[in-house]
This record gives sequence, C-alpha cells and structure tokens, in this order.
Amino acid sequence: MPATARAGAKVKIDDDTSFELGLRLQSQFVSTEADRDGDGSFESQNDFNIRRARVKFRGNYGAWATAYVQGDFEELGGTSADMRIIDAYVLLKPNKLAWLYFGLNMAPAIRQNVTSSGAFMALDRPGIAYKSLTWGGRAKYAFTNTTFGDSNSKLNSAARAPVRDLGATLFGNYSVTPKVHLKYYLGAYDGVQAAGADALRLTGRAQVNFFDPEPGYYNDGTYLGEKRTIGVGGSYDRQNMVALDQATGSKVDYELFSVDAFGEVPLPVGLVTAEAGYVNLDLGGGETLARAGATPVALGNASRAQGDGFFAQAGYCLKNFQPWINYEQWNSDATDDRGSFKAYRAGVNYFLKGHGAKVVAGFERFEPDVPLSASQDTISSFIVGVYLDY
Repeated sequence: MPATARAGAKVKIDDDTSFELGLRLQSQFVSTEADRDGDGSFESQNDFNIRRARVKFRGNYGAWATAYVQGDFEELGGTSADMRIIDAYVLLKPNKLAWLYFGLNMAPAIRQNVTSSGAFMALDRPGIAYKSLTWGGRAKYAFTNTTFGDSNSKLNSAARAPVRDLGATLFGNYSVTPKVHLKYYLGAYDGVQAAGADALRLTGRAQVNFFDPEPGYYNDGTYLGEKRTIGVGGSYDRQNMVALDQATGSKVDYELFSVDAFGEVPLPVGLVTAEAGYVNLDLGGGETLARAGATPVALGNASRAQGDGFFAQAGYCLKNFQPWINYEQWNSDATDDRGSFKAYRAGVNYFLKGHGAKVVAGFERFEPDVPLSASQDTISSFIVGVYLDY
C-alpha cells in the first residue's frame, strides 16, 4: 500500500524550537448543470477550479506548545476569492489526556467535520457535513462545490469565523487496552450571534476505536492499509439564541447531534473501508430566520434547513486504485419537503504517493425532492482532480 505520511519542510531553530511549512492543493475540472441565465432551464457548466489551496505554518516550542496558522484560497464555479486565514490557534500539550486548542479551529460537531480534507476517500465530504452551525446549517452538492439553496439556513453568513470557530477545545486520547482506545473533544466557541444576544456555542464529541487507534484531532477518510480499526462516535453541538424568527421576533436556538461508524480492514488482497453517519438538526421549527438589527436581515428558512439524514460510503483499495461508492439522504421538516434530497456518487482514486499525491474522479446524481425548476429535477456532476498534500 502507498504510504499516507504527509510531512512538510521542517527547520530546526534550536534544541527546543522548530518551524514547519506545508502545502495543500486540490485542483479540479467540474462538469455540472446550472441555471446560468436565470430562466429556469439548466445548462451544462464546465469549469476548472481550485477547491483548496492552503499554506500551513506550524511552530513547535518544545514538547508542550505549538502555534498553527493556515491560509486558504478557494475558487468555485469560476468565481474568485482572496486568500484568508482559516486556522489560527495555540495548542498547549501538558498531557495526552488534556490538549488545549485556543483560537480559531474546527469544532467537532460531526466526524466528517474533523476528517482531514487532505485524506478523503469519496473525493470530498458528503453534503450533510455542512449542517453544523458555522458551516451554515445547509447541504451541498456537485461534490460540495454548490450549496443547495432550499436547504440553506444561511447561518454561516452571520458567523464571525465561517467553517472554523473561535474558541477553545479540550482534547484527549487514552488507550484502555492495546485494542480499545478512547478520545474526546469538549469545546466552547463564539458560534453564531445573530439574535442580538451573546451565548456560547458548546460542542462535545466522544469516540471509541477497536484494534488500532485514531489518536489525532483529525481523522482520515481512509488509511490505505496503515490501520486496522473500527471506530464508533457521537457528537452534540448546541448554541442558544443564534438568530431571530423573522415572523415572531423570538430568539431561535440551534441543536445538532450526530452518530457515526467507521471501519477499515485489510484483507488478504487489498482492503475495505466503510463509513456511515446520521445527523439531526433542530432550528426551532420556524420559518424565515433573521439577523437582529434596526431592520432585521432575512437569512434562510429554518424548517427547510432542519431535519435529519444519513450517509454511507464504502471503498475497496487494491494496490494504487481505490473505487468507492457513496449515498446520502436528507429529510427536511418542511411540510412541502423543500430542502429534502438524495444523492448517489461513485468514483475512483489513483494514488501516486498515498494521500500526498493522487488523482481522483467521481460522478454524482443529485435528486431534490422538490424540483429545482419546472424543467430540472436532477443535477448530474462529474469531477476529475489532482490532489497534492505536503
């Protein structure tokens, strides 16, 4: 199996201090369908894009402290964006049972939120990974290149730090026996404060692995034979008063819980990887959300964004090839089923040097329960990309 180790350049400053530089680049060709002229009819859309272009800086201060900063450039659908800082935290490591991440970091609301974007199996995350708070309480399609409008709460537009969150996370891991391993996350963050109120976002996650551990803050989507592990986990994410109900002016609370299972088992020939997850989102069951102000600003629809759903994916890796399949479904709480969908995906990875250098390709069929227009009830997308991580 190709090695999955991904290490950047390291410069030693003195016996206790070092500096590391890393890069991540995911470049894609995306063929999908979009209503380009707003007439309700969807046309073919073909674009090259930069899905992720990241520069990673890490400073190590002895064995007890780390500073980490990551910048990201993302271009989707032919539109450009400036480079921005997406991670900036200090990590204190007094004991492996209690590491403290302090600053801008990923909240562990769903396993896929803390699955490394440098080590996906199914080309990218499932669409419902974006149901967590600062990710927007939404779903995405075209391999997460496009937001599904009916499902979008737009809460991420009211977040101080979209996707990541500003706060503190206590993280630890412990091996109960050589074959039973535990890890936990407990966090408090700024979250979304669009209701004219100030309540902390509180997030917790626990995970148990059998056979080999997954000891890091981030998991991989596939370990390419380096692990034999079965993991089961669950997360709970909550913040009171995240937005207003536009119709009543009452404050809306956010609550999400998720459970997941992951397994990777080497076989006499090749290896099998499988993962499944369930997500339940509650935004109070109302209608249009709003940001507080002299004139409240409308966000998305709560009942179309909230609901529950699941995904399942599996892959088989033989030498440098890994074909995979993925299915997900979301059932919104809207009475007309707006925001509900199904998605079918299949693809293949070719590993040049593990997750450090690979070519990926995938096909997706996205089926909203309510058609996107009078003439469009499905979206088909094809992607081929080159992913590098150093």
